[in-house]
Amino acid sequence: MPAYPLGGGGWMSIAFSPEELVDVAKDFTGVIIDADYGLEPLGIKGRPDIERRPQLCIKIETEEYEKPQYEWYAPSNRKKTKWAYFIESLAETGALRDIDVSGETDEERMKSFAKSLIGMKFHFVQVEVEIIGGRKTTCILPDEYFGREEAEPIKEIRTEEVEL
Repeated sequence: MPAYPLGGGGWMSIAFSPEELVDVAKDFTGVIIDADYGLEPLGIKGRPDIERRPQLCIKIETEEYEKPQYEWYAPSNRKKTKWAYFIESLAETGALRDIDVSGETDEERMKSFAKSLIGMKFHFVQVEVEIIGGRKTTCILPDEYFGREEAEPIKEIRTEEVEL
């Protein structure tokens, strides 16, 4: 294990040397295993100092990362929003044709949209995008669509009558 000098004359032992550190930008293939729309999608509460508004949250399972990856998109009809970039990516990959948007209200249509994302497999990339006001932010966007993964078939459940 490498050792490095500490200020004050001591030495510190660390697990990785600076040369062994890797970039953390996300570039992975994964399946959307859950998606939800609402003020607290997937039960995740935002920071209390940020104004809450309905948004779509996707949860992605991937072999590249130990924990699921998450991304949030607030629906908007404006260009240069994370939502617009997400919808454009879905269209460019061809995934938009496999998405269902049904319902009477906007909320019902968004819930339907979220549900239809579940099972879709993509190659995702983390990109820096320009949003309204010229600010920059990063977001995870699909850049290649591999279709929908089928859910595991439900195993037959056996029942027995038991007398108590």
